[in-house]
Amino acid sequence: MSGRRTGAELVIVGGGVVGLAIAREVRRAGMDVVLLEKGRVGREASWAAAGMLSPLGEALEPGPFLEFGLKSLRLWTSFAPTLEEETGVELEFRRCGKLRLAFSEDEKDRLGNRLRWAHRRGVPARWLDGPEVRKAEPAVASDPRGGLLLEEDYRVDNRALGEALVRSARDSGVEAQEGREVTELRVQGGRAVGVGLADGSRLDAEAVVVAAGAWSGSLEGLPGSVPVHPARGQMVALQPSAIPSDRVLEWEEGYLVPRDDGRVLAGATEERVGYQRAVTAGGIRDVLASAVRLAPELAGAPVVELWSGLRPATPDGLPVLGAHPEVENVFLATGHFRNGILLTPVTGEAMGKLICETESSGIPEEFAPGRLARTAMDEVTSS
Repeated sequence: MSGRRTGAELVIVGGGVVGLAIAREVRRAGMDVVLLEKGRVGREASWAAAGMLSPLGEALEPGPFLEFGLKSLRLWTSFAPTLEEETGVELEFRRCGKLRLAFSEDEKDRLGNRLRWAHRRGVPARWLDGPEVRKAEPAVASDPRGGLLLEEDYRVDNRALGEALVRSARDSGVEAQEGREVTELRVQGGRAVGVGLADGSRLDAEAVVVAAGAWSGSLEGLPGSVPVHPARGQMVALQPSAIPSDRVLEWEEGYLVPRDDGRVLAGATEERVGYQRAVTAGGIRDVLASAVRLAPELAGAPVVELWSGLRPATPDGLPVLGAHPEVENVFLATGHFRNGILLTPVTGEAMGKLICETESSGIPEEFAPGRLARTAMDEVTSS
């Protein structure tokens, strides 16, 4: 795209899977949408993920995040085949299950709590004791205390998801522009009127969505802070002669995710190093050492890819979804941390309803952007 337009009904800042899903949803409701991405669409945190769809595995406690994640997982069962049919892109959407392993009594207790949450919510899950784990997963060499089997967890190829969403959004009429870095939100009279770009150009807009992942807090012109910060995750892809398990295996130190082509994704570090993207010797050493301790047969597997991504993290671990509390017609959709892929369908649907004002969005009040401004103020007054 040439980028010569001077205005749009809606401008979306950020071309990851979240921004693309919102663009697709809103465009289908009839809005004129321009999406601006500073690099290539779908190539930041969305590209670097592992593609696990595991709401109960990711929730730290019962509550709004778990409920939102379970709703999104239900949406995935129609979202994935619909997107594949629209675009012809195979998403590798598989019901594989996840086995979360416990190697300590503390972890066993924590997983026992998750099992109780699962039973209360009707989520198919069961406990395997140590011998049952070894029987079900003979490649696991360590001696686990047991494991929580989440029988209806899924996985998806996150890179294929990004490609499919780009195609679907563009086919529906979204103008997705790459290499277009937004640096400023333009505000007049308490209302968004457009954005300013790094090349000095401007784009007028009736509304703006900020879905820029770890960079969402860097826009000039946003009053108050959006305390979303980058958390680097480093990962490795291996090509073993045989995958250790058809399931996702996860434990306190990492995870292994199988792919249809025989690769195994091993991850991931969690590092607060600012915007440093580098893949480091120490990070990859830790990922590989943990993977090989769990499944020793991986020691001989060729390493076929190394990469890192910057996840958008928030102080309380919850996404930031909703209308900006101070600027009219600005919407935030960021802070998904490790769960941007899982929450893609429900975020697109909910933000679409909110922006188009068609019906209640269903976004939990705990995700409201205003809570972070209060958190930032509390930190200032208590310091």
